Amino acid sequence: MARKKILIVSYSDAGGGAFIAAKRILDAMLAANMDVKMGVVEKRTNSEAVFELPKNPDFEMQNAKRNRKNLLQTTNPISHSIGKLSKIDVDYLNQSDFNVINLHWVAASTISIEDIAKIKKTVVWTMHDTWPFCGAEHYPNVLENDTRFIDGYTKENFPETSSGIDICRITWIRKKKAWKGKNFHFVALCNKEKECLQRSALFKNNNCTVIPNPIPSFFRKINAIELKKYLGIPLGKKIIGFGAIRSGGVKGSDYLIKALAKLKNKEALHTVIFGDMQSELLNNVKIQNTVLGTIFNDKILALIYNCMDCFVCPSLIETFCQTAHEAMHCGVPVAGFDVMGVSECIEHKKTGYLAKPFDADDLARGIEFCLANQEDLSQRSVERANSDYFSAKQIANNYMDICKKL
Repeated sequence: MARKKILIVSYSDAGGGAFIAAKRILDAMLAANMDVKMGVVEKRTNSEAVFELPKNPDFEMQNAKRNRKNLLQTTNPISHSIGKLSKIDVDYLNQSDFNVINLHWVAASTISIEDIAKIKKTVVWTMHDTWPFCGAEHYPNVLENDTRFIDGYTKENFPETSSGIDICRITWIRKKKAWKGKNFHFVALCNKEKECLQRSALFKNNNCTVIPNPIPSFFRKINAIELKKYLGIPLGKKIIGFGAIRSGGVKGSDYLIKALAKLKNKEALHTVIFGDMQSELLNNVKIQNTVLGTIFNDKILALIYNCMDCFVCPSLIETFCQTAHEAMHCGVPVAGFDVMGVSECIEHKKTGYLAKPFDADDLARGIEFCLANQEDLSQRSVERANSDYFSAKQIANNYMDICKKL
C-alpha cells in the first residue's frame, strides 16, 4: 500500500489550546516517521514541518463586503463563527500531492464552509470543539440544555434568551447544504463528543474514531521545592492551581471564584494562576495568590504544575481539557465539573473529583477532597497518565490506521 502523505490544517501552530494540540499531533506523527506537514494561516513556532498556506487571492475583496454587525444577542458565552470566508486557497489543497487533509480548528476565516465542501482529497477532521456539527456556536449552550444540534435548527426552537438574526440556524443550513453527501471521517477527543456527533442532525451515525491528544513526556512529576522558593510560592501551604489562555466564558473562571470563596481554612491555602485571568478577580476570595500571566513555554508550564497540590478545571464544557490532562501527567489531582471531556479525564475520587455540573458548592468540596487525599490521588494520576492510551506513539499509530483504511 502506498504511503499516505498527510497535511494538518489549522489556523495556527501555537497560541491556543487547539493549536498547541494540533502541533503536538504533528510532532507525534513525525516521531512515528509519518509523511506529514502542517499548513497554517499564522506560523508561530520555528518548526520546519510547519508552513503558511498560500493565501486566498479573493479574501480581501470578500472581507471588504462582509457585514460585521453583531446580529445575534445570546447568553451562550462561547464564541460563534459563521464560516463565510477563507484566508487560505482551497485550490492549493486540491492541487497539492497530499493524500489526506486533516482539518483541526479552522475558524477565524481559515476556510469557509463552502470551501471545505470543495476539498477533493480525503478529509479527516479532528474536532477540538463541537462547531463541525453545531450551527455558528463552537459549543451548545449547556447552561440552557441546548439540543438544537440534535433536533435541527428551526424557527420554533430559537432560544428565548437570544434575539436578533439567528446566525446559528443560517450557518447550520449552509453546512447542511454544502456538506450533503460529503464523507468526512471525524476524530473525537472523547467518547461523549463522538456520541454527540452521532446524535447530531448533520452527521448522524457518521464515521468517527476517538483519539485523545498527546501530552509531551516532559509533563511529569518532579520535586518542585526549589522552584516554589524561586517563584515565592509558600512551602507550608496547600497550593490550588488554575490556568487557561482565555479564562472567561466557557472556561468557568466565575465558578472558580465562587468555589474558592467557599473553602475553609483560607489562611492555609495559596492559589497559583496562569493564563489571562486578572488578579483583581481574586481580591474578594481572601486567599493569597501568585498570578504568573500567560506561559508560552510548555516546559516551564510543566514545572509550574508541579508546584500545585490540586488543579481546578471549572469549564462548562470541554472536548478534551488539555490543562487537566497536563496536570494529571504531573501527578496533580484535578477537581472539575462532570462534563464531556472532563468526565473522561478525571476518575472520580481516584485521580480527582467530578463535581455536579455548575454547582460551586460541590466544586469547593472537590477541591477540599483533592487536597485532603493529595498523595493517593497523585500516584493514581501518574499511573493513568503513563498508560498506552495517552502515549504519543499510540496516538500517531491510531491516526496512521485511519489513513490506511481510508
